[in-house]
Amino acid sequence: TCHQPNGLGTPGIYPVLAKSEWVASDDTRIIKIVLKGLYGPIEVAGQKFDPTKGVPPMMGFGGMLKDEEVAAVINYVRTSWGNNHPWVKPEQVKTVREATKERVNFYMVDELLKEHPMKR
Repeated sequence: TCHQPNGLGTPGIYPVLAKSEWVASDDTRIIKIVLKGLYGPIEVAGQKFDPTKGVPPMMGFGGMLKDEEVAAVINYVRTSWGNNHPWVKPEQVKTVREATKERVNFYMVDELLKEHPMKR
């Protein structure tokens, strides 16, 4: 419900996933987001989303979903709403889950972009 059935999000609250640069690249980055969540000011498709204006964090689903389910969610997003990107494999999710197992907090947007910069 957050990003809406059409992947267009909710203006000012939940970013668009359709044709989003956040969906398109870097398997590890998107896996980390789904596993641990994301928080902080972010710009997606030219629109700014700011927690100081009431934008909630994206929750992490790592505690609720198995590796196969996380991969399935990512692959659904990567092949829906005009997106056409490579699939991630459950093995990739397992590797990232293991590497981040000690992390209990959301990823901060700036932290994640430092680790996994957007490719331009």
